[in-house]
Amino acid sequence: MENDPEEDKKTRKEREKARTTPTKKKKATKKATTVKPGDVPKPPSKKIVHKRLVVNFWRTRLHDEELGIHQQLKYTAKTRWFSKNFDIEGNISIDGKKKCIIAFNKEQWEESPIEKKRLVCRYFTTMEETMDSKAKGGNFKGGIELSITHSLIQSYEIKHPAPVFYAQIPGVKFLIRFVRGWRFWGTRWTFPLLPEQKGDKLQMVLCKGVVGPGRNYKLTIGKKLIARVDGKPIKKEYEIEIYDEDYAKDRTFVRYMILFGLTCEFMDEAKKIVKRFFKKMKATGTSDYIPPKSEIDLFRNPRMMRR
Repeated sequence: MENDPEEDKKTRKEREKARTTPTKKKKATKKATTVKPGDVPKPPSKKIVHKRLVVNFWRTRLHDEELGIHQQLKYTAKTRWFSKNFDIEGNISIDGKKKCIIAFNKEQWEESPIEKKRLVCRYFTTMEETMDSKAKGGNFKGGIELSITHSLIQSYEIKHPAPVFYAQIPGVKFLIRFVRGWRFWGTRWTFPLLPEQKGDKLQMVLCKGVVGPGRNYKLTIGKKLIARVDGKPIKKEYEIEIYDEDYAKDRTFVRYMILFGLTCEFMDEAKKIVKRFFKKMKATGTSDYIPPKSEIDLFRNPRMMRR
């Protein structure tokens, strides 16, 4: 059974608040209290986490027997978004509960020659067996795709290797891009939040890399810290915390955060690939890379497609 994007769109509830300029809440003023001898000072308060996500690429060869080909065939039969060349490579937890599985074209990405490398990574709701033999779940929730063609264009613009990933969510008619920018120290990524409903404003999310082991980012809109990504390279895990209550209730934003967590796993390898192609075109402005049809289609004029 194919997952219907229009059906997914109807089931999504509208947000209570439109996306407007996020402002910091004013702290309530407290009366000065006298510290008595022997009192233990209170530790500094931590940020309130309104939504916690964990993107975990746990897959090893030991999991092959546990999952088996049969499990992957069930997802393939449920939705066309689960390709035949996909391998299940991890899971996603939302507020401590495992909700989804991660799958991507592992063999094509890791074993193909550089000219034919392609990455498509998607996540699906976990499929559960029921008494009537009809499995529940297995629905496509979102995916990312590396566009080397757009990456070379972006690299030429900023004069540094800059991967570009496209993010897709069923029910959302926009294709947004996770774009690597240039920063003298550390990394910098950005992606837009486009207006979806009345009152929404165009917003840019800045993902500023934090120096340290793994992929760690602070995500801000303007000057306000909205979320954080804590990468754990040994576990191949990315913990995401959303600090703003309104954005934690924004389903599209939560899915974008999951997709950004997926992107973090492939950033390093994608940069190496783009760097090799960009190095050859840096002086001439001409690349030998032959864009596949899947990437060329992303340049198609939507106004001409309607005719």
